[in-house]
Amino acid sequence: MPPRTYSTVVTADVALVTTAETVVATLSGVTTDRPGQIVRISAQYKITTGANTTALTPRIRRDSISGTVVGEATAVQIETAAGSTEDHDVYVEDTFTGEVAGQTYVLTVQQTAASANGSVLNSSIHADIV
Repeated sequence: MPPRTYSTVVTADVALVTTAETVVATLSGVTTDRPGQIVRISAQYKITTGANTTALTPRIRRDSISGTVVGEATAVQIETAAGSTEDHDVYVEDTFTGEVAGQTYVLTVQQTAASANGSVLNSSIHADIV
């Protein structure tokens, strides 16, 4: 059976309130066929950072903003000056001991040291079941 693919794209701007972790994209309905399958997740976001932002922490979480972090939550230094726009990618894998039906994943972003709101201009999450 070929890999099954799920994806979502968010084109509306999402405000990041200073240093609060914020959901910027949600992918629902991810289902595996058998125990032990791997869910390979890639996510992308374009952000205009808030004033004084020094780093960004993207996370992929199961279910919601309070769900389990998949992979790591690692802060990444911003590439340009605070207030500029830049692109970022996230790659993680998730495995389950049993089958999963209707799993939801969210992409969250959190600014470090921001004194003003940032804005995620667009984002996407893509999951392949292998």
